[in-house]
Amino acid sequence: MGKKKTNKLVVNLSDDEENEIKNEENIKKDDEKSEENNDNNDNNSDNSDDDDDDDGDNTEKVETKGKMVQRHKMEIKKLQQQIDKLNHAIPKKDKKAKSDLLEKTKKMEDDLKKKHQQELEQCEKLNKTTQSIEELNLEQQQLQQKQPSKAYLKKAQKLKQEEERMKQLEEDRKNHVSKGVIEMNDFLAKLKPLNKTVKFIPPDGDCLYQAITNQLLINKDINEEESKSYAKKLRTIASDYIKNNRDEFLPFIISEDEYSTAEDPIQEYCQEQVLTIGKWGGHIELKALSQSLKKVITIFNAYSNDIIIGEEFTNPIYLTYHRHAFTLGEHYNSAIPISN
Repeated sequence: MGKKKTNKLVVNLSDDEENEIKNEENIKKDDEKSEENNDNNDNNSDNSDDDDDDDGDNTEKVETKGKMVQRHKMEIKKLQQQIDKLNHAIPKKDKKAKSDLLEKTKKMEDDLKKKHQQELEQCEKLNKTTQSIEELNLEQQQLQQKQPSKAYLKKAQKLKQEEERMKQLEEDRKNHVSKGVIEMNDFLAKLKPLNKTVKFIPPDGDCLYQAITNQLLINKDINEEESKSYAKKLRTIASDYIKNNRDEFLPFIISEDEYSTAEDPIQEYCQEQVLTIGKWGGHIELKALSQSLKKVITIFNAYSNDIIIGEEFTNPIYLTYHRHAFTLGEHYNSAIPISN
């Protein structure tokens, strides 16, 4: 008899990624030796030194890409072991059970691959943000005694906010947010009588545009290929409408401190907020897109009245507005038919 076939997950690493993992392992060994030396020194130090060491130990370390890839390999190995156990538990002649297991294990593999891909993308974004901060720090050192300009201070503030946002997203990935789970359950209960459920949209700053793209795809306003880049196109559509209807949006834009004294608030807002990938959208962008797309947009809320924008139109778009999905606050998902 031939050997039983089992599902295998394979991780292909580039030379750079393998070198990075080796470097991480060498660094880890050096750190362990250093920690042993520190422990010996701590035994001869006084109480005040111990307190200082304790404070240093509380510093939280962010997972590097190399360690993340190592963790991914371990998770894949554990999943493969789980799949092997399930395979061995099925009688050899039970073809239906084998077929059901094959479908189940394929979903398990796909879900894990998707999770790993999202984590790697998140890590890349965090690395880019960190690099921008480092470049900004270098620029600040070069300025020395020079008085920083308003543009520089504004850039510094935005980069700092973006860094905090990316760190918070990483924290959300590690720690399950109970409020978000409760809110999601309330959403599901609210949408079920309407034969709808929540379609998860990644929290990458483009959630509003991605959620609307998902709705347009479901309604067959765009095809699968168009949907891959349509979120970016929606930003352009919203920006064009805001610029062409300045009087309608100007009072809302200048009410924000950041644009209250701008030379051209509309232009700056569109350039910095609407057209920039990763920048959240809100009521202003929803209004602009409703008018441009000729769609009535319904935004479901778990704990307050639903919001309807563009009631003069008939073609619907359904979104869900989450306050606790992530610790950063606001997030949009797509509300889709349960059959989907």
